[in-house]
Amino acid sequence: MKRIFLVGAPRSGTTILQSLLAAHPKITSFPETKFFHYLWADRLKAKLLDRLREFFHKEICRPELYDQLQIQQQPTTDRIEWFVSILDWLATEEKNEIWLEKTPEHIYFAQDILNYLPDAKFVHVVRHPLDVVASMRKATSDPLSNALWGGEWTLDFCIERWKSSVLISHRFQNTPQHLIIRYEHLLQDKIRFLSQCCYFIDVAYDEKMLRNYQREGLRLGLGLPWHEGIDRAIEPATISKYKQFLKPDEILYVLENTTELRQKFGYA
Repeated sequence: MKRIFLVGAPRSGTTILQSLLAAHPKITSFPETKFFHYLWADRLKAKLLDRLREFFHKEICRPELYDQLQIQQQPTTDRIEWFVSILDWLATEEKNEIWLEKTPEHIYFAQDILNYLPDAKFVHVVRHPLDVVASMRKATSDPLSNALWGGEWTLDFCIERWKSSVLISHRFQNTPQHLIIRYEHLLQDKIRFLSQCCYFIDVAYDEKMLRNYQREGLRLGLGLPWHEGIDRAIEPATISKYKQFLKPDEILYVLENTTELRQKFGYA
């Protein structure tokens, strides 16, 4: 079984790329499991049972796969082995030998995951910090949904989320089990960069990805507010949307605080 993890900073385009890859007939994908995030993040460990109950009962509608005793097993190796075997089985059920799991926060546990799954591969999505920070600010300030983000995020917190994520991506750059995709490049030349992803995953490019991604986006997005519009056409932005959500002094502040990492990824 080939196991692929799609990671990056929040609001970087991971959901769009997941939708495209999930539309490949030989790739099985799921809503965000958040498994390793809840397994290892100190503030979330106590909520792992509830998180997986939500995943199995409501998100993939397979309550028979939820096994509380297995989830509570020690050591950690047993929990991981059980959960990965479930994802393997779900892929096999679709007669596939590749699954793609997208949880952006799993970027913080990439090396830990590789320690348990040494054959896993990671696709990282990187996006310009102005667009990411503006999108984070917009999503977390929306009174209808900001509680789902834990409240409104400050400008500094958004900047740090971008920096911490792309710093990890940069560390793994040019290593064989990691592929870095710039979101802007994907929008500009979808076939080229989807082909690059497929080559990395070891599957042939299939035009069905561009035909069926909207359906997959709706299925995987679960109707969550931050996935609104996931079924839109994928085209390069014609205007700089960040200017609608960031003030001129905030734009300058973001640029000043991301200079080094921006340059590492070729962003002006």
